[in-house]
Amino acid sequence: MGQTIRVSGQAIPTNSNASKSGSTGTYTVKSGDTLGQIAKAKNMTLQQLKSVNRLTESLIFPGQVLKVTITTMNNGSNVNKETSEKKHVVKLGDSLSSIAKKYNLSLNALLKLNPAITNSNRIKIGQSIIVSGKSLSSAANKPSISTTKSAKVNAVLTAGAKYMGAKYMYGASTSRTDVFDCSSFTLKAFQAAGISLPRTSLAQSRAGASVSSNNLQKGDLVFFDTNDDGVINHVGIYAGNGQMLNAATSNGVSYANINSSYWGPRFVKAVRVLN
Repeated sequence: MGQTIRVSGQAIPTNSNASKSGSTGTYTVKSGDTLGQIAKAKNMTLQQLKSVNRLTESLIFPGQVLKVTITTMNNGSNVNKETSEKKHVVKLGDSLSSIAKKYNLSLNALLKLNPAITNSNRIKIGQSIIVSGKSLSSAANKPSISTTKSAKVNAVLTAGAKYMGAKYMYGASTSRTDVFDCSSFTLKAFQAAGISLPRTSLAQSRAGASVSSNNLQKGDLVFFDTNDDGVINHVGIYAGNGQMLNAATSNGVSYANINSSYWGPRFVKAVRVLN
């Protein structure tokens, strides 16, 4: 918490859901905000907003302070803004996968930029595809972001945050997304990264490699004994800054501080399954 994200200091349009920060050049994240909304309200591109705040992911928290001022170059000129939209015209032999690779995108990211595409296997020669990111000519040897650990972590946390506010129900079916128990929630979130977890928190605690509490990374599973009987019975996903994303009996799917007076004494272990 307390991270600062730079924004341009211009007034937010009145039809925006995001509201102005109390100080010029910063914006305090409100519930329901997204980086995309904030960037648009501040006349920035999403990449600019992430760049000035050194963010590698799109996950933000209510109360987080973002910088919203674009820094200037040494010669006094503003950093050039990325064009809001780049397009690729489909040629013979192109596929969505090859286009995504060319622009250093995951296939899923490319599809999100082109919601009108309902069949990823069917594109036409001459069709304009919206793309973003750098051409592979400047990063030919870099692996696709979809194969990196950070992409997997982001997929898990983004998938989990999608269910914010869902109610808690003990023994909830893993096919349900309106209610969760702690382990059905982590199981569902990790499916977004292509990882299958066991069904129970105790079984999940035996997956992956154990890590110490002072070496936690985003995406690690954190485990607790809430009954004080020596048996693990709760699991959450570490989201950074001492926060975990979990399905709790009291608040449903929500963020919680693992160092709070409640969770801190009940912490048992953490494991890392994302590599």
